[in-house]
Parts: sequence; C-alpha cells; structure tokens
Amino acid sequence: MSSHRVKALYFDVFGTVVDWYSSVTREGQKLSEKLGQPVPWGEFVTKWRVEGYLKALGEISSGNAAITPTETIHRNKLTALLDEYGVTGLSDSEITHFNRVWNRLDAWDDAREGLLLLKKDFMILPFSNGDIRCLLDISRCNELPWDGIISADFFKKVKPDPTIYHDAAELLQFDPSEIMMVACHAQDLIGASNAGFETAYVNRPFEYGPDGFVEEKPVSFDYDVDSFIELAEILSDAR
Repeated sequence: MSSHRVKALYFDVFGTVVDWYSSVTREGQKLSEKLGQPVPWGEFVTKWRVEGYLKALGEISSGNAAITPTETIHRNKLTALLDEYGVTGLSDSEITHFNRVWNRLDAWDDAREGLLLLKKDFMILPFSNGDIRCLLDISRCNELPWDGIISADFFKKVKPDPTIYHDAAELLQFDPSEIMMVACHAQDLIGASNAGFETAYVNRPFEYGPDGFVEEKPVSFDYDVDSFIELAEILSDAR
C-alpha cells in the first residue's frame, strides 16, 4: 500500500458524502405536519432506498433491466410507497418536489471541510451511480469543491460493474493505480480494488439511521477512517 502514486480521489456519494436517511426523513416529517398524516418515515425512506433504488441498480447491473434515469427509479417507488402508507392529498407537483429530495441531500458534517483539505493534494471527483443532474444539484446545495463530476450515466452502466472503474480511469487519462476510491460501501471498494484502484473505507455507521443496518466489511481496505478529515490527515502525513 502506498498513496505516493495516487493523483485523484474518486468518491461514492450517497451515504459516503451525503446523509440521505436523515435528509429524506426530515422532508417526510414536514409532509406529515402539512397533511396531518403520521407516517413511519424512517421505515418509508429505507424502503425507498433499498427496495426502490438499490434493487433497481442490481437489476441493471445484472443485465435484467435497462438503464433508467435516477429520478424515474425514485418516482416509481415513491408512487408505490405513498399508496402503501396511505399518504393522500399531494398534488402531482408536490409529489415531484418530494421525489427530488434526493437532489437536495445534506452532506455529512465533515464532508466539505475534509474535501477542501484533500483538494490541496489530489484531484477530487464524485464517481456515483447518481445521474449528472442529481450530482450537480447536491454539489451546489452543499458547496462541494469538486474538480469535476463523474456519473455512471456517462458509461451506460452502473457500479460495481467490473468494467466501469477502468472506464472512469480512462475518462481522465489516469492509470487505475493513480486513483483512490473513497466509499462507505464494501462492494464498491472491492470492485475498485479489483480494477487496480487504492481504497479508503469511510465508516458511516448512521447511514441507515440511528437504529439501522450497519455494513460489515468482508475484507480489509488500504485505509479505514471515520471521516474525510481523518483521511486527509493520514494521506498528508504519508506524503
């Protein structure tokens, strides 16, 4: 393991950079207050993420479904969940606005400061399955200091497709060994490692909420940190 060759850091976004669970749950609670309809929003949001978006990505990755825009995936599951939980009284425009909450997610507290520190020594870019509009909106909402944006949309495939990491390296004319993938998801990092990337696991124990699922790490990675700030300090010392 050596970070001396690394020139760029690629970041997973949902869960790693932004706190989707808390962000979406808060907006859901505001809807309940407006409509006077109590909803177990933590459960609702987890289903929206896992049974909607992540399930759809799995089907796309396995070749069982065509590439579908992020917003469409979210809207299809949202419509089903609103019916399942008996949420009524929302206009089409209000449903559209709520669906786009995924474009307004709040970053974790350490994210912007840590990215600014890492940017001093490395090129930094998100490398996400989210579509380009979603990634742009999230970046603007949180004033994230990216050097650019890489969306899986560019390649018409999704992570962890084993070829997409090479595609993302070639896009910016990097050798895979010159890139470090930063994520809170082991599957993403295993895919990146298999492609020749270095890896940094960021622990986000509350990704699925205070009582939610905590991911196990089946293998070890090059770095294991609790924040982007810690990663910046370690990599600075190593250089």
